[in-house]
Amino acid sequence: HSDQDLVILVSIGGWIRGTQVVSGSVAANYDERSAKLLRQPALVGFIHAKLNDVSPDLRNDPLVKNVNDQLTNLEKLVTFPTGKSPSPDDVRKVNSVVSDLIQQIQHK
Repeated sequence: HSDQDLVILVSIGGWIRGTQVVSGSVAANYDERSAKLLRQPALVGFIHAKLNDVSPDLRNDPLVKNVNDQLTNLEKLVTFPTGKSPSPDDVRKVNSVVSDLIQQIQHK
């Protein structure tokens, strides 16, 4: 795989881990202001597009396919009106999705 593919995958993994930490912290100590940090639809869309730029053989890897599928789900979860906060349940859903992805990545 090219260096560019690896850079993309490492960057996405870092974002997933960062989102896990932030959403876990917000879920444990919910406050509307902090929860607004999870509103990142443009960033998730950008990450999703970058993942589609990796080589076809890597894009067809089962883990990469699953991450790609889950990014679609995450994009919906982090899309809420400007100025609004996600509910505590929505924050837990984000944390659950990214935590599952981290588990899968760690077991690859």
